[in-house]
Amino acid sequence: MIKRRLFSTLTVFLFVFISVTFLIPSDLNAETREFWVDTSHWETNNVWVSEGHFQDTQEKRWVDTSYTVTQGYWENSTKNVWVSSGYTASRWVDTSHWVNQAYSVWVSSGYTASRWVDTSHYETRYRYVDKWIPTSATFSSGSRWVLYVGYPYSVGYYVGTINGTRYKYKKTVYFPYWVTSTATYTLYECYQKLVTVLESYSVWVSSGYTSYYWVDTSHYETRYRDVWVTSGYSQSYWVDTSHWETQTGKRWVDTSYTVTQGYWENYTTSTWVNTSHWETNNVWVSEGHWVDADLDPYGKVLHTEQWNLNRINYNLSKTGDPDKPRGYEIFFNGEKFVLECDSPGDFQPESVHVEFLGTGFETDLTKTGDSKWEGSIWDKSFIYFHDRDCVFKFTASYDYNGDKFDLDDEVTVYIVRDYYWELHRGF
Repeated sequence: MIKRRLFSTLTVFLFVFISVTFLIPSDLNAETREFWVDTSHWETNNVWVSEGHFQDTQEKRWVDTSYTVTQGYWENSTKNVWVSSGYTASRWVDTSHWVNQAYSVWVSSGYTASRWVDTSHYETRYRYVDKWIPTSATFSSGSRWVLYVGYPYSVGYYVGTINGTRYKYKKTVYFPYWVTSTATYTLYECYQKLVTVLESYSVWVSSGYTSYYWVDTSHYETRYRDVWVTSGYSQSYWVDTSHWETQTGKRWVDTSYTVTQGYWENYTTSTWVNTSHWETNNVWVSEGHWVDADLDPYGKVLHTEQWNLNRINYNLSKTGDPDKPRGYEIFFNGEKFVLECDSPGDFQPESVHVEFLGTGFETDLTKTGDSKWEGSIWDKSFIYFHDRDCVFKFTASYDYNGDKFDLDDEVTVYIVRDYYWELHRGF
């Protein structure tokens, strides 16, 4: 009777613990991303088509063959002619004068100045410090029944010294059941241990010195003096000797005349005929808009239909309640894990991958609906899995216009040890 009561108490404790773990909402993984929605399309539009052609036209034109008959004679004549003449003369124009001229003088000067040279710096020093580091050491005491695994009746987290080393550990005391012995078995599962390590650290050291240097202020100074500049230029001028002269000579008397004649001839001209017009054409319109898409892959680990019936029948035989003592999230050892992922949102992933963490088993799910992916994981070694959490990591991989990213969701279920599977290993 005491054993049955202890068994029921432990089962309720495990049920509450696993239920809380299993029911953590995956909405915490929800992510909003901005995507470009391309709404580019063809539109019917009126397009102006510029076109036409050249058209030949026959016309007549007058070809002028008129010509001039050149003739005349020379005759003597007397005329009064103005003769332009002269010569260029030059004279010296003296522009010598006094100039107040500037000149530069080099002046050597300067002074001594000082400045602070900062040599402050960090120095590396060392010290011994105590640090907690991860460890997987396991210690046990007492005795343990080798055929059956007892349920823990005391679980706690402690800090203490084991075998001379300081540890942070989980202490689990197992009480064997179905055994007449009252011996207990205590398991110490260490996850951190305290070690002394040599650690470096930086110290700022303020230092420096005063540096003296010469500031050179030497420079040129501008001074002035009067200087006589001898200068001038040669100026040219024109002496005009122009005058009238009476000249005797011959002149040409022109008696030329024009002979007017010609004829008509045919010729062809090309004229551009414009046939430009409006046409209806399909035009590609590039457009789109940005949208915020909510992406929230939600993973589920399910029983097969028959194994869920086995779970309900087992519960009914124990408590009369179909969900007690084993809720939906509690599996028998040897069960197949049915995997399902819902991927609601504006965009669907390219693939969904599931890992059974810590075991090496993994699989890719198959898309079976608009936003549903399904698959399963099973191996005969699952018969030996018991009294443990099983964590399944669902990874949805997205690729939208080259933007690749993954979103994860983890689901935890619990396997208990029970020989019930031996009667139902076909499921």
